[in-house]
Amino acid sequence: MKETTNRNFPIDLVYMWVDGADPAWRAKRNKYMPSNGTLCLETSTDARWVEHDELLYSLRSVEKYAPWINHIYIITDEQCPKWLDINHPKVTVVDHKQILPEDALPTFNSHAIESCIYRIPGLSEHFIVGNDDTLFVDSVTPATFFNEDGSPIVRLMYFNRRKALHRGTYAKVQHHMQDLVNERTGELITFAPHHNFDAYRKSDFEYCVAMMKEAWDNTSHRRFRSNEDMQRSFVAFYTVASKRAELRKVGRYNRIRGIAGIVSALMTNRYASDSRCMPICAPDYDRIMKKYNPLMICLNDSEGATNDDRERMVSFLKERFPEKSSFEI
Repeated sequence: MKETTNRNFPIDLVYMWVDGADPAWRAKRNKYMPSNGTLCLETSTDARWVEHDELLYSLRSVEKYAPWINHIYIITDEQCPKWLDINHPKVTVVDHKQILPEDALPTFNSHAIESCIYRIPGLSEHFIVGNDDTLFVDSVTPATFFNEDGSPIVRLMYFNRRKALHRGTYAKVQHHMQDLVNERTGELITFAPHHNFDAYRKSDFEYCVAMMKEAWDNTSHRRFRSNEDMQRSFVAFYTVASKRAELRKVGRYNRIRGIAGIVSALMTNRYASDSRCMPICAPDYDRIMKKYNPLMICLNDSEGATNDDRERMVSFLKERFPEKSSFEI
């Protein structure tokens, strides 16, 4: 069946952004950072908040490959990218104060921020969520994210549940979300988010929050990540389990059709994936791009990355997106 790209509803895009080098923000974070060593490195590393203008390049990718986006919301904590044209008609900067409970601020927990995304004033029913390190690298359409009936296309990837409980906070939280959905639907989703742009309906988000209001409220009040947090993957898992969304398993063969196509990909080592998470410490970004030919990428910073890796990442982005977008001053 031929894919139709028309969708008769607006689709917004939501980013979460922070400038971790801002002295005022760092002083605020350090004031609330536990001094007893209770936070794991995954949660407390500066790599979680380091900023190299990735959002600038992500917005360039939106203008180039997803110009149909209705409106862009950038969630921040009393900050604003210095290069951003705040008068652009398609962009709104949303402060944490506008969506999070007053007694939960300040927060440095992305799970807490995500738990309140659906509260963004003016947010459309259909929206996509990304981080500043996620970018489009090929043309996408509304049909990439939503079916004609408005149901989201949920992209999930392989997840080792057996090892998850022996890993960091992120893996433990995903395991917990899967268990919670299984308890409520009888369906165990054994995959995890593909770590890239994800599609949601606001009404699904609201329904899932109302279902477990206390757990979501507790999450919104935790200033740093916790193994007990709720995460937006609960909404993705629940909508898949309850048949309110379409599951798309992300792998190297996503956009390859037929046995002949698969054989050709194997012989040439050239695939076609919906998305690819690329650690910035990977030695060769161009090789990964050629091998997987993704629609979307995530340039994932981590505690294992170096400043040299970050400089290579910036050079890669400058080369790939050299043209200034209308979102810039």
